[in-house]
Amino acid sequence: MELLKDNNRYVGKVVHGLENGRTFGFPTANVTEIAPQLSISTGVYAAHVRVDNSEYGAMMYVGTRPTLHLTELSLEIHLFDFQGDLYEKKIEFLLIAKVREEQRFASVDALVAQLREDERKIRALLETQEERGN
Repeated sequence: MELLKDNNRYVGKVVHGLENGRTFGFPTANVTEIAPQLSISTGVYAAHVRVDNSEYGAMMYVGTRPTLHLTELSLEIHLFDFQGDLYEKKIEFLLIAKVREEQRFASVDALVAQLREDERKIRALLETQEERGN
């Protein structure tokens, strides 16, 4: 896991996506119009997200979704313990750590199993960070 420097704060707009994450049990906010321009490598990240004056832990994915045989680069954020509609909202997100590289899985079931493991790792990382007061 690679901890990131403090200058990884971005703002973006949530738009409609393919809604694949929802069918996997991991609904995501598909983010566009990112400012400043995102300059990170593909992969899975731990993040904090601010929406409507509330903050959430989150896992973020940047990549082309190779398991689903897609090729367009996307940025998707799964907010932990969030209920509601984010479409067309501006959200602010702070990247905390890179958890793993983008990869292609043999099946959707293997992808979902990895997402569960990613969520477990990221929740633990964010909890440890909060306990330290970071």
